[in-house]
Amino acid sequence: MTTSTRTSLTDRYVWTVTRQLPPESGPDVARELRGTIEETVEDRVAGGEDPESAERETILGLGDPDVLAREYGGRPNHLIGPAYFPAWVRLVKLLLVVIVPIAVVGHVIARSFGSDAAFGAVIGGAAVLAVQTAVHLVFWTALIFALVERNTGPLGRDQLVVDWNPDELADPADRAKRASLAEMAFEVVWTLVLIALSVWQWGGVGEGAVQVLDPDLAAGWQVLIVALLAVDIVVTVAAWARGGWSVALAAVSFGSAVASGAALVWLLLSEQLLTDLPREFGEAFGVAADWTLSLPAVAVGVVLVCGWEAVTALRRMRDAARSTAQ
Repeated sequence: MTTSTRTSLTDRYVWTVTRQLPPESGPDVARELRGTIEETVEDRVAGGEDPESAERETILGLGDPDVLAREYGGRPNHLIGPAYFPAWVRLVKLLLVVIVPIAVVGHVIARSFGSDAAFGAVIGGAAVLAVQTAVHLVFWTALIFALVERNTGPLGRDQLVVDWNPDELADPADRAKRASLAEMAFEVVWTLVLIALSVWQWGGVGEGAVQVLDPDLAAGWQVLIVALLAVDIVVTVAAWARGGWSVALAAVSFGSAVASGAALVWLLLSEQLLTDLPREFGEAFGVAADWTLSLPAVAVGVVLVCGWEAVTALRRMRDAARSTAQ
């Protein structure tokens, strides 16, 4: 192997590495890297290895020139490094819990009141919007964090990322009494969806949708049901805002669950809440209407759901009372 051949391969490697470095550090890195390659090749040749093979194996041992350039330049070889990753995860979780439900609720309300879309179309569109919103939140926050990491020094990191503090460790004893952001967001969004769907149903769904709730239900009953659902929203947000459930808030939640269950069961058994669902499904989907709906069975389901809410409220009252007594 001639010297020019060895120099050509080495020069190509050195050039590939140093062309990605700043002008002030490139020449020094080139001299250091070239010297390392030449010394290693000489040692391999002295050990009896073929010169061409020695040069090639030496450069292979140094690895990908782009990776080596990033190491010399102090640039990360990842999208988001460990210094920023925890902060990014926390931000994404917060945005997903807050923004996605708001987008879904806004979509359901807008489609329910602003169009004649069928129930399935409204829910399908809400599901698609939720996925799209989540993807955008993850992508754009990751991009922003990646750009910040690559364009800010240690001072910028100190301004953007708060160091972990042991005082932030959660106490397992607080889990039963503390209202988390996720719990609050889920309950609020779910209740808002129920309110929107109930109002939409009572206003008449039109063609292409199934009329489940009786639109002839007395306005007083409609207001009562919506008001009880709104109470759930208020107490859930209040519990989250104060950092935990109080006896008073849990008592209100218990009363709302019991009142909701009693009202819904009464309306069901008196045949005021639901429409003739076999006929409605038959007209909407062209299926046979030779089946019946057991109102007592539906009432049992309502009792189970509302009963679970009531039991949960009682547990919260107990935990809050214990916490106050300590």
